[in-house]
Amino acid sequence: MKKILIILLSLMCYSQMLMAQIEDKTEYRYWNFVLGLNHGFGSAMGGDYGNLMIHTNKGDMHQKKQGFTYTPGIQLGFVYNIDLQNNKTGIVAGAEVVDYGFANKYKSTDNSDYDMKETFRAIGIQIPILFKFSGSDIYRDMKYAYIGVKPTFNFMVSRGHKGSWTSEKYGEKLTDGKKPLSVAATFGFNFNIYSFSINYQFMEFVNSKYTDGNGFTPFKGVKGHIYVCTSLNVPMTRWLCINNWTAEKIRRKLRNGKTM
Repeated sequence: MKKILIILLSLMCYSQMLMAQIEDKTEYRYWNFVLGLNHGFGSAMGGDYGNLMIHTNKGDMHQKKQGFTYTPGIQLGFVYNIDLQNNKTGIVAGAEVVDYGFANKYKSTDNSDYDMKETFRAIGIQIPILFKFSGSDIYRDMKYAYIGVKPTFNFMVSRGHKGSWTSEKYGEKLTDGKKPLSVAATFGFNFNIYSFSINYQFMEFVNSKYTDGNGFTPFKGVKGHIYVCTSLNVPMTRWLCINNWTAEKIRRKLRNGKTM
């Protein structure tokens, strides 16, 4: 928690320093509408995977060392952009509703025909705090890279099981085993209205130290996982109309009922 506070305070101080350089022009301050998909790859288990076990009606299963897993999710929200006077750097902050997660695979120790997929998923409000930079005019080209953190306040965390021997799925909401706050580091690129980022969840939404009523720690070994986000990042400015004839026709239609 101390590391997170230090990171957030440092970003806040840096943002205040940047604010002093901002030229008072409306085109340097604008909202973006964000609509995207989160792609969770792999598991969030640590190196002691061999000791991680799940109990099923087909016997005890140990986590696999390798195995591709995919957990889809979504994000939806608005972010506010402040471009600096040189228009080659800027800061971004906002709020997004996110749904994301990771999955683990387990293999039966008694019968190799059986395996199980365990999925963890969180839904919450994400607060991206980003620094963006470019070698060209950010506002004119909308081409830039960005780096920062994404704290997320999780209001629902769930855990699901799907065995290979049945079509039924089992799921439950986590209460004591969840963390209300998780944090990811992010690095990405924006090209016009398209955005791509790689996110490392170094502070998970599952409590690895949680102990259940039987004295077991079912989430022991849970560590950071990686997820990729692909999204539409649409600036709510005249830039969109200047660079997109369809958007310009809609603007003119709304303004005076004419498209020409």
